[in-house]
Amino acid sequence: MDNGVARARGRPGRQDDDRGLHRLPARVAALILLSALGALLTAAVLETQAGATAYIIGESHWSKAHQRAVLALYRYAGHGRQADLEAAREALRVPLGDRAGRLALERDPADVDAARAGFLQGNNAPDDIDRLIWMYRALGQAPYFRDSVRLWREAEVEVDQLVAMADTLEAQVARGPLDAASVQAHQRHLLAIDARLRPKELAFSRSLAEGAHFMRRILLGLSALVFVALCAYALRVMRGTLRHVRETESEFRMAFHQSVVGMLKLDREGRFAQANEALAQILSQPLHDLRELRLQDVLHPDDLHRDAAGAIDWTRMREPGERRFLRPDGEVRWVRWTASVVDARAGRGEQVFVLAEDVSEAHELACEIAYQASHDELTGLINRREIARRLGSALGSARGCRQRHTLCFIDLDQFKLVNDTCGHEAGDRFLCEFAQRVAAQLRRGDWVGRLGGDEFAVLLHDTTLEEAEAAMARIHAALGEDAFRWNGRMFGLNCSIGVAEINDDAVDVDWLLRAADAACYVAKEEGRNRIRCYRDSDPSLSRRRRELEWVAHTQLAIAEQRLLLYAQRIVPLAGGERLQYEVLVRLLDREGEVHAPGVFLPAMERYGQGMAVDRFVVDAVCGFLARHPGHLAQVELCHVNVSAQSIADPAFLEHVGLLLDRHPGVATRLCFEITETAVIANLDDACRFIDAMRARGCRIALDDFGSGLSSFAYLKRLPVDILKIDGAFIRDLARGESDLALVRSMSQMGQALGKVTVAEWVENDAVLAQLREVGIGYAQGYAVHAPCPIGELMAGASVDVMSAEALAEPA
Repeated sequence: MDNGVARARGRPGRQDDDRGLHRLPARVAALILLSALGALLTAAVLETQAGATAYIIGESHWSKAHQRAVLALYRYAGHGRQADLEAAREALRVPLGDRAGRLALERDPADVDAARAGFLQGNNAPDDIDRLIWMYRALGQAPYFRDSVRLWREAEVEVDQLVAMADTLEAQVARGPLDAASVQAHQRHLLAIDARLRPKELAFSRSLAEGAHFMRRILLGLSALVFVALCAYALRVMRGTLRHVRETESEFRMAFHQSVVGMLKLDREGRFAQANEALAQILSQPLHDLRELRLQDVLHPDDLHRDAAGAIDWTRMREPGERRFLRPDGEVRWVRWTASVVDARAGRGEQVFVLAEDVSEAHELACEIAYQASHDELTGLINRREIARRLGSALGSARGCRQRHTLCFIDLDQFKLVNDTCGHEAGDRFLCEFAQRVAAQLRRGDWVGRLGGDEFAVLLHDTTLEEAEAAMARIHAALGEDAFRWNGRMFGLNCSIGVAEINDDAVDVDWLLRAADAACYVAKEEGRNRIRCYRDSDPSLSRRRRELEWVAHTQLAIAEQRLLLYAQRIVPLAGGERLQYEVLVRLLDREGEVHAPGVFLPAMERYGQGMAVDRFVVDAVCGFLARHPGHLAQVELCHVNVSAQSIADPAFLEHVGLLLDRHPGVATRLCFEITETAVIANLDDACRFIDAMRARGCRIALDDFGSGLSSFAYLKRLPVDILKIDGAFIRDLARGESDLALVRSMSQMGQALGKVTVAEWVENDAVLAQLREVGIGYAQGYAVHAPCPIGELMAGASVDVMSAEALAEPA
């Protein structure tokens, strides 16, 4: 019975054993699964960190490459050297290679071989390629990394602009050297691209660092849960897991020490816990010596943030950015700093893991670009852009307080003479020596800059207008005692100086520059080599200011299409029905008032802007005639005035030629009026313009004929068709015999040479009668027709004109 009981009781024991045996494979499988999961999570932590580090390293190559490309294109725009263009294209291969790798991974299916080739082209380490591919495919849509990819794509847009800029510059340089305005425009564009790229690159690194930290915390949390589960199992399973962790950590240590980016572990007090060889190279110290250092021993004091208690402020120190490391010899190395906190473990306190990428070369390139953008290449002085910025600061400091500064505008008097007689090399040297001697005369805190050409700006801090005038007089005298010497010749350092005070009355920087320029202009008008101060009460400066205002009004009117075309008929004195008139221009201001040309044209011509008006008028006249073919058929001649500035400019001749080529039917109806004084002053240019226009079928009128009687000899050489007699001889024709005799001789000479004669300023019937008597062919003036809008003349409305038949009959 006892044996039976024992047997009966033994069955459940065996069943439990069997049940345990049956569950053993499941437990082993669970143990293996948990172990594998723990190992996988640990490996994922390390691979994520290593992958993020690989992407940060790749971004550093990307960043350096784009900055090299920007600098090379910046130089290429300025000098057109092929080596700079090739350097830019070579640098752009890096970001283009990274993009090719990314696009290969985004294909369906992904092209891994193409991705490897692209990332290798991007200068990524071969050992990191698989990590880059794995991280992109596995975490492409993960938080933070998704934002990093978005920033990557946005930055590629700017890279495409650099590629396009390289192609554009190559095409433009192939056509010929770029002018200064184009060079500055391209360089500003390059600086703008660089300015947009840098924040995106920093944001890319910051996003990767934050993402790596985020993923690491999540994965470590999961690892902790797995670790707790594993603790419930056998010691053998725990030992296996620890062995796996040790193996994985050994791989991490290998990556840590072989990385090309400096890596560092610090405790909360800033003591070095661990560093790699790359960091030792950055600091130029043996690796074993780093263990004795603290962060404050190698980091620049201005970059080491401390809290109120004097301890290291790790909250601010974890912010990504550029910081400075100091080598034992005092040399500064710039690094891109990325820090994250490592949780405490194994009895150690909380540590900080730092990535320090050496970006000294990139920082130097950025500083060089910034310097070139703010300094004149020839003299080394600050340029117009930096001058304007500093003037803005000075203007801000002068407003609302008693502080006063003074701006001095300097214009060299003999620069053109040096350039024309000794060549541009001498002119450049002249500018450099002048700049050095002016700078040597200034106080500490004052500065001198080059506005362009032979114009300089000097700022005198804490100086009133009277004090500045005395100071500039001393500088002016010192310059007068010296001279510029070149190949045995001597040139005085003469200059004209305009002085303007920076105070509450100064409107803005442009106003300051115009005021000082106006004072300098008056100094030049008064004989050069002198100083003038800008004062509102000065009548010369007031006139100059009014002229400049009219120049600005006219330029704005041209931009806003507010120059109006008027017309005044030119009537044959012998009768005829063909329509002939002169186009006149009026300015319509924003208040609706119409101004005669005598108000704004002299100012435009005085300041070299006459061609802008001429181009507007010629474009408008050709467009008007082309749009109204019926009117064009009725017109015998449409007279258009051309200034001396336009005649002397080959660009104007080219512009008019292209315009007439587009409107071939208009050319035979146009007559260009050139003043006699402009012809005499620019005879060769005038002949070139006249020949080109006559070749297209246009006719030429010599305007204001007789105003310089010495020009009669030029008529043999000038192939003009029409002589427009100066109105000064016509206006008082009925009152004196001398004017009548002169007009008669002009008429006879015109007939002898086969020229048509036109009398201007005809204001009464008595003058008309005398003009018929001496044989003048045409008349123009208020006695014939009052100027009216050209549209009214075309429509025949509101035109006060005498009929051709009445004009033909004797008075």
